[in-house]
Amino acid sequence: MKYRTAMSTLAVLIICCLLIPISVMGQKVIFEENFNGLKLGPSQEEGVKKDNVWTKEGPKGWTIETEFKPKKGAAKLPDGLGITEWMGWSFADHAWWTQTAGNQGRANWKKAEKTVAIADPDEWDDEKKDDKSPDDLVSINSWLSTSPIDISAISPKSIKLSFDSSFRMEKPQQFEISAKFDSSAPIQIFHIIPDETKDSIAKVTYKITGKKEDKATSEANVDFPFTVEIPNPGGAKKMILTWAVLNADNDWWWAIDNIKVTGVGGANVAVDAKGKLATSWSSIKSSR
Repeated sequence: MKYRTAMSTLAVLIICCLLIPISVMGQKVIFEENFNGLKLGPSQEEGVKKDNVWTKEGPKGWTIETEFKPKKGAAKLPDGLGITEWMGWSFADHAWWTQTAGNQGRANWKKAEKTVAIADPDEWDDEKKDDKSPDDLVSINSWLSTSPIDISAISPKSIKLSFDSSFRMEKPQQFEISAKFDSSAPIQIFHIIPDETKDSIAKVTYKITGKKEDKATSEANVDFPFTVEIPNPGGAKKMILTWAVLNADNDWWWAIDNIKVTGVGGANVAVDAKGKLATSWSSIKSSR
């Protein structure tokens, strides 16, 4: 009797495993972007003049929003002040960006592959008019957003975002990532601020898990891959991710590449009439 019961249980477990698709048992890729499919055009104002190295046109459906926040008592930012290529997020050939910016550690980002997304307030500020640089007058905020990502078949609270990035930290700039689901308000999922005492140290907060860590940045240490958990709600159809550089002056850079979004699929699992995972052969048959 015990033998027959054990064999029956084993048979049910085997059948359930066969009915559950691989996507349910582990993460599957639902979105990827490495920017290498972008058509790059000529440089604009940068010192190293080249063709096929820069563009403001991101992947289809992606958007860039940039604002210049006036500093207290400062005059209005004159039209055109600031290096054109770096007025907010842009896309550029990594090797050219490194060369025209004078390196300063940008070449030490070894995971970068050809075209990358870059917010570089350090280079943006390398221009003067009437003895004023852009950061004498304004700080810069810039947001880079994906096209809507289909998450309709993904299980709730199962999404993970991974990407390669490069940055050096300095006051007062901050970085953040937010996620927007359908028509709901964006939620912050990731935040980086400079350490109050030593601002080359980046204080990283993973908002969903509460995990915190410090990253020491320097010319030699600029390579920082991240994996971030995202609390996608049940029933959500679309998700938009946004990378933001906020309150930046002449403050180095943040660049990203090799973006991957994964999630656990939730379809085609054998369930009983009450929506629970089937645990007997008869309930499995009745669910089909």
